[in-house]
Amino acid sequence: MVSGGKITVGIVSRMNVEEAVARAIELAGGLDDIQPGQTVFIKPNAVSDRAIGMAGIRTSNEVLAAVVKLVKARNPGKITVGDRSARQFPDTERVFTASGMRDAAMMAGADEVYAAKSPADAPDEWMLLQPPMYEVTWSGAGGLLAMKKILEADHLINVPTCKNHRYALYSLSMKAFMGGIGDSTRDPVHFSDSIAGSFNAIGKDLAIINQMFKPTMNIIDALTAVINGGPQGDAADAVRTTPGLIFASKDRLAVDAAAVSLIQLELDTASVPMPDASHAVLKRDPVWKLPQIVNGIERAIGMGDPNNIELMFDGVMRSAEIEAKFRRT
Repeated sequence: MVSGGKITVGIVSRMNVEEAVARAIELAGGLDDIQPGQTVFIKPNAVSDRAIGMAGIRTSNEVLAAVVKLVKARNPGKITVGDRSARQFPDTERVFTASGMRDAAMMAGADEVYAAKSPADAPDEWMLLQPPMYEVTWSGAGGLLAMKKILEADHLINVPTCKNHRYALYSLSMKAFMGGIGDSTRDPVHFSDSIAGSFNAIGKDLAIINQMFKPTMNIIDALTAVINGGPQGDAADAVRTTPGLIFASKDRLAVDAAAVSLIQLELDTASVPMPDASHAVLKRDPVWKLPQIVNGIERAIGMGDPNNIELMFDGVMRSAEIEAKFRRT
């Protein structure tokens, strides 16, 4: 939502998950852009089938169902819920089924759950694109493979989790679109630079990837947050907290800046016995200096001026602390 020339981010705490999701979306400007008969692609985080039942690894069934119901109320022509899991977990159908995400989405009113196959197995379901600056990383491939069902939908609703990430620093709205690109397109992404301690290259990769996708709304499931040991979230170094929050915004960069502010706040007080590679950077650097944000601003992914972003809280006890992290430059 643009309020008085400002982008808004809704941040809400409610005992009732459906109410929390609905209120956060309302504060973020609502779903009025979705007109009757239009098609909607809802993209949760269906990264893997690790630790089924453990919160924070995948988008929760409760949040996913709440989003589907709100979209359904707009009387769309078709609702597709879909994702492509991580390369180590190529059976995306198993992830959707074993996690309960398929049942949650269908019972809430989705028309289809799309467990994307690899481009090698289903080449017609992917499209080769050449977003600006693609040559930086994908010149040898001639472009990036993007999920055709996302590109063809009238609206894209992005529903990621709230996690740190040992290679990308954090996994929120921008990082979620790794699930929208083909397996071979993921191969050149600069994970090796991150292993060596430099996170800027992967931040640039993610900004380039994000140019291909235009979400109508981004809703971050921060009921549980993984603040160390992500993205796997179930190994010995994993630290998770329970903020009980929902973030929403039409601007994915703004909502990511707000949600990573929460991760930083949680790191201030949580015990982290085995800090992962992202820990020191997240503890040290202001949100607006983090590579995904810096490169996202450069590629015009979203609002780059925190002075033009309004955080709108409802029921959030630590609103002042989140705001302070968000405003630090």
